[in-house]
Amino acid sequence: MKKYNRKSKTYRFRIIAIFFDRWHWVLLVIAAPFLIFPSPSRSLALIVIPGLWIIACLAGRNEPLPRTPLNASLLLMFCMVLVSLWSTFDLAYSLSKISGMVLGIGVFFAVAHEAKHPNGFGLSLLLFLGCGLGIATLGVFGTSWFNSKITLFDPVIARLPRFIMGFQGAESGFHPNEVAGALIWVLPLMITICIALFSFQRINKNKETIAQRKGWLVILSGWRLTVVTILFLVVTFFVCMVFLLSQSRGGYIGLALTLLLLILIALPRKLRFYSLIVLLVFGLILGFLVASRWESVRIWISGNNLAADPALSLNTLEGRLEIWSRAIYGIQDFPFTGMGMNAFRKVVPVLYPLFSIAPDIDIGHAHNEFLQAALDLGIPGLIAFVGLYIGTILMLVEVWRTTRLHQTNDGYESVVTRCFVFGLGGGLIAHLLYGLTDTVALGAKPGLLFWILLGLIAGLYGQKQAVCRDGNSCTPTNTVGIGLNE
Repeated sequence: MKKYNRKSKTYRFRIIAIFFDRWHWVLLVIAAPFLIFPSPSRSLALIVIPGLWIIACLAGRNEPLPRTPLNASLLLMFCMVLVSLWSTFDLAYSLSKISGMVLGIGVFFAVAHEAKHPNGFGLSLLLFLGCGLGIATLGVFGTSWFNSKITLFDPVIARLPRFIMGFQGAESGFHPNEVAGALIWVLPLMITICIALFSFQRINKNKETIAQRKGWLVILSGWRLTVVTILFLVVTFFVCMVFLLSQSRGGYIGLALTLLLLILIALPRKLRFYSLIVLLVFGLILGFLVASRWESVRIWISGNNLAADPALSLNTLEGRLEIWSRAIYGIQDFPFTGMGMNAFRKVVPVLYPLFSIAPDIDIGHAHNEFLQAALDLGIPGLIAFVGLYIGTILMLVEVWRTTRLHQTNDGYESVVTRCFVFGLGGGLIAHLLYGLTDTVALGAKPGLLFWILLGLIAGLYGQKQAVCRDGNSCTPTNTVGIGLNE
């Protein structure tokens, strides 16, 4: 290690850099409001994120930016954000999404750095869950419930007060579909943690198991476990209710399919095989019924007769198909640079007029997160966005595989890690399914949850890679089933 003279300016400069690097989270929190609610006069806050990375280099940190499988995709995405500065029709109009992207990437690396250690992972996890609870609370008092689809919820929605109005980018209130898209990132994790807490009740009876716990996980014992379980059940129930009130059919389908997938993975191998057979038979019967009553299904899709119930109506499908076609036109016209972040909503009425949607209606996004990524950042940005999903899923698979090879005798650590893999991976997959028909656009304020989620997964992956580097074997072994109960 290079030695410095304590009286030299280089030494003092390095000490200052180490101090600011140690408190980089504080600087990030201070800059966050200026990046979440940006304006041209506050745009200098954008230099805080790369400034923190420079400080980490000056402080002598071994890895100024944590090494993760996502770094290449993030580099390409960051470059395309810079390209979007040139391609956008109005830099001030795109500023909110650009600053949101810069903040999101900064938060990802900060979380990934902290979450490589168990205590840092715990604090980052609390941040993630707290943001989800905060969005649910804001959703109750600030959502614009303009299009109720399920009449059962009407009496509840009618009694909800609206205290929060005038947010930048949501002046008339939050869109319920966007609230659902944000909550679906955290709901699978909340549900799996609730299940794990009940599992801990059984494990908690073993005093030797309690003695082996380390760090923040020590609180999950005795009466504290009961208190945490009750509080978490209340919070999860509240977030679930807000999610249901959003009446987002894409969110409902995405969460339902994801929970079904997680249940199948958690089942022992034999039960999983029989369950797949049952689902296959059910799918064949459903397909036969649809084929035999195709005319009724066609009328339902067209919005007549059977579509009288808004909860079952697919009237919006026609509008989405038209929006998707305009998005494809935009990608064809701006394939390499994109049309600029947040520009689609203004470019569509001018270059690609819609026929089934009035021109005065604001089309905030392409209602498909992959099309929206290509519109904002071009096809290279789309490749980077897809790379984030692929890299994250591969990290989850590796963490799962490593967990199977390094289980404690009591199974406690295995349950905890699998809970996180299920919850974090479930949130990623559920939002992916939601994103096929709706979008929380890149750079949007609720999208901060996405970057924290990726950071948590990268941190968990870093912890498990450290286990392998310590000299333990990470070669797959034959195991009977992969369920949580095995």
